[in-house]
Amino acid sequence: MTNLMLTCPASCCCNIKVFQPFDTKSIASAVSSFFLESMMTKPKPQYKSKILVIDDDPEIRKLMATVLEEEGYELFFAGNGQEGLEKALQTPPDLIFLDVRMPVLDGIGFLKALNKRGPALCPVLVISGHEDELLLNECFDQGIFSLIHKPFNVKEIIAVSRRFTRVAALRNQLSCNLDTVASLSQQASLLGLGNQDGQHLIEALPFPVFVKDRKGMLIQVNKALEEFTGLGRDALLGKTGEEISRDKQFLTNHHRDELTVIEGGGVLCHEQMVKDSHGKQQEVVVCRSAVSMDNEQAAVLGIMINISEFGFSSFKRMLATRYPDLSARECEVANLVRVGMSNKEVAGLLNIALCTVEYHRANLREKLGLKKGDCVNLSTVLLALK
Repeated sequence: MTNLMLTCPASCCCNIKVFQPFDTKSIASAVSSFFLESMMTKPKPQYKSKILVIDDDPEIRKLMATVLEEEGYELFFAGNGQEGLEKALQTPPDLIFLDVRMPVLDGIGFLKALNKRGPALCPVLVISGHEDELLLNECFDQGIFSLIHKPFNVKEIIAVSRRFTRVAALRNQLSCNLDTVASLSQQASLLGLGNQDGQHLIEALPFPVFVKDRKGMLIQVNKALEEFTGLGRDALLGKTGEEISRDKQFLTNHHRDELTVIEGGGVLCHEQMVKDSHGKQQEVVVCRSAVSMDNEQAAVLGIMINISEFGFSSFKRMLATRYPDLSARECEVANLVRVGMSNKEVAGLLNIALCTVEYHRANLREKLGLKKGDCVNLSTVLLALK
């Protein structure tokens, strides 16, 4: 019986503590339950999503307060863009409802000022009673997520609020899980993963997991990794990079860094693009740490989390820095196009019209220097950017 205390980082929303002595199968069950609960359950009751409403009409602000307070949100209000900007920077919201025409600083001015601070702070939904097409196109150029026409339907406000604050809550949960995986990887060196109980622990994790020896050969994988890659254990175990199909070589890359982890300890986390079992590009974070096997040989444990749909992408930050004239929304669209999503899938995920996605794709091609008539795939160009 091994003695161990496994504690998740204090920054997380919950902890796993297993006091000595323990049974590794029980540890596996506890770890599995923790991850499944934190990834799939509804946000904790004490977490209140923050919504900022910016509108110069006091009646609109009053109506929004009545509707959203019943939903349990923490609300902030501003009568113009300047006041709204100050509140957004002071207390970053999870969602912003924005009027277009206001005194002091209008909606366009607010969006431009907000975008100068970096990538999109949060989803911005414009509420407007105006039909000025040029004005509304400018809003989309500045990266708004959607447009709601006045007079609006109360049910629509409730629906979009639930949708976009749910995304924020999921991002918070994913951030917690990234910290937890890094912590779990760091503490995994205390477990002997070469025995049957170690395999039970690996199988319990709902994320793809692999173990490699010093030569870079795969010696353990779990069911989640098989499902993600579409490859069975026979096609993976005992194989090195040269023996695995090119699009699955993420499993055997970074060998030099892994040797450094084995020798010096610690956790190595990095983002990379990989293909899943359906051939779609996905953005993942892989956390690697050194572990010991039954034969007392050191190995590398790798845990992978898919972050494609959660907005953590360093690619968007790079793109915004390299091409400052791109709007926040264009960076959002570019990131999703890069991982192989169709226009329809992008529209559904971002809750925007299909024609809006096509509009942003055309802008992306122009701003990235692709000429009209070029038979160059936008996704290929985006994937080539480093």
